Amino acid sequence: GATPDTGANGVAAESTTTPTTPATETTATAAPAPGHSPEAQDHPNQVATAETELLAFQAEMADINGRWDAEPRTLEYADGEGLLTDLAGRMATWATNLGSVVPPVTLTDAHGVLTGTAQAAADSAGDVLTGFTGPDRDPRITALGEFDVAVTAFTAAADDVELRATTTGS
Repeated sequence: GATPDTGANGVAAESTTTPTTPATETTATAAPAPGHSPEAQDHPNQVATAETELLAFQAEMADINGRWDAEPRTLEYADGEGLLTDLAGRMATWATNLGSVVPPVTLTDAHGVLTGTAQAAADSAGDVLTGFTGPDRDPRITALGEFDVAVTAFTAAADDVELRATTTGS
């Protein structure tokens, strides 16, 4: 049975957080492929999650800039600046977090490419913000192009990591 948790008042309370699914069901679906360590199995999942997050950031970036560039404009300057500041900050954190992921040894090089493209995407998001606050639209448009190039490079690097993870048998 579940070990009772002792509350602050000293009274034992039954734990309600114990999963009711039998262990056999979860191990059958989540078992790593033969020859793959749990770390090696987890890494492609982390990469896939990071890719999904980046594509969401890209959609957000396109939306903010699309509203700013619309005729008539559908975004106030202060709102655009706030949204881009928030987005650039979340992307910087995202890139930092990805950089702290330790890949399986066989994927170290591929992961290095991945984190490089992640940092490039985060940096160009910051450049979009800088361009947005400037007097001329060209730096923002240039940074947007660089952002999209970095996103494309990241997705290619993510595909490479996923491919290597399934073929190396690390």
